[in-house]
Amino acid sequence: MKPRVADYETLVDDVRDLRAFALTSDLESLATAARLMGESKATVSRRITRLETALGTALLRRSPRAIETTDEGILYRARVAEVLALLGDANAVAQGTRATPSGQLRVTAPPGLGESLAPMLAQFSVAYPEVAVSVHIGSRYVDIEAERFDVALRITTKLADSSLVVQRVGTGVALERIVVAAPSYLEAHPAPRRVQDLGAHRILGAEAHEASAMSTLVFRLHGNDKVTMSLPVALASTDIVLVRDIVVEGAGVGILPRMLVQRYLEDGRLVHLLPGVVAPNVNLYLLHRGGRFVPPKVKAFIDFAKRMLVAPPPKTARHSTPRR
Repeated sequence: MKPRVADYETLVDDVRDLRAFALTSDLESLATAARLMGESKATVSRRITRLETALGTALLRRSPRAIETTDEGILYRARVAEVLALLGDANAVAQGTRATPSGQLRVTAPPGLGESLAPMLAQFSVAYPEVAVSVHIGSRYVDIEAERFDVALRITTKLADSSLVVQRVGTGVALERIVVAAPSYLEAHPAPRRVQDLGAHRILGAEAHEASAMSTLVFRLHGNDKVTMSLPVALASTDIVLVRDIVVEGAGVGILPRMLVQRYLEDGRLVHLLPGVVAPNVNLYLLHRGGRFVPPKVKAFIDFAKRMLVAPPPKTARHSTPRR
C-alpha cells in the first residue's frame, strides 16, 4: 500500500507574511516591524492584509493611533511563534550553522530586579543586536503562554507546579533577606539587639499582603540556629521597591533582599540591623515554555542570566550600634 502523503497546505504563500504579522503584533508598530524587516510600512501592511485574507479572519485592529491584536490574532500568534522559531533553526541546520539569536524577546520580571537587570540587558543588547528585548516589570504572576512572554523571572522560596521549564539562575548571599532601617527611624526607636525585639517595631512589607496581618518568618542566626517569629505588619505592598523606599523614608523596619538594599547600606541611607541574622534565602528562577526546541534568543538570555543576574557579595556597610 502506498504511504499517505502528508497535507502541508498552509494557506500562506510567503513566510515573510507571518513574520510581518508576528513583529507588528509584538511591537504594536508597523513602522518598527518594517524597519526590522527592511521593508516599507506599506509593504508590511499589505503582507498582513494578504495573510488575513488567506485565513478569512482579522488578526490586527489598525488605526492611526494604535495597533491591537484581535482575540483570533492572539491565538494565531501563539502558535506561529514556534513555527517561525523552528523554521529559523531548520534553515541554520541546513546551512551547517547555529541559528543566530534574533527576533522579539519578551521578558517579565518582579519589582526589585531592575538594578541587577540593567547591566545584564545592556550587555545582552550589545552581544545580540538582532534581538529586540521588551521587559515588563510587575508583581503579578503572568501567564507566559496566554500573554505571549518568552521568559519569566521570579523570586520565591518555592515555585508552583507547571508545565514550564525552570532554570534556577540565582541564590545565595545577594538574595538573603536582612533587617534594615533608616537612621531617622533609629533616632526615635532603639535598635533591636536580638530577633525577639522586632515585635516592638513597625514592620514594613514582611511578606504580607494586607496591613495589620501577621507575618511568620524563620530567621537564621549565628551558628545556623533558627528562631520563628510572628510579626504584625504595619504597612505592606506587593511592590517590594516601594517597601524599600518607605523604609528609607524612616517609616519602619524592613526585611528585604540584600541586593535590593546594598547600595543604600553603602551610602548610609539604611542601616543593617542584627548583623548575621537573615531570613531564609529565596531563589531566582527563570521560566520558559517547554518543547523540544528552545529558540536561540531564549538560550542566549538564559546563559547571560546564569552568569550575570545575581549581584556580587556585599561590600562593607554600616551596621547598627544597639542602644542601651
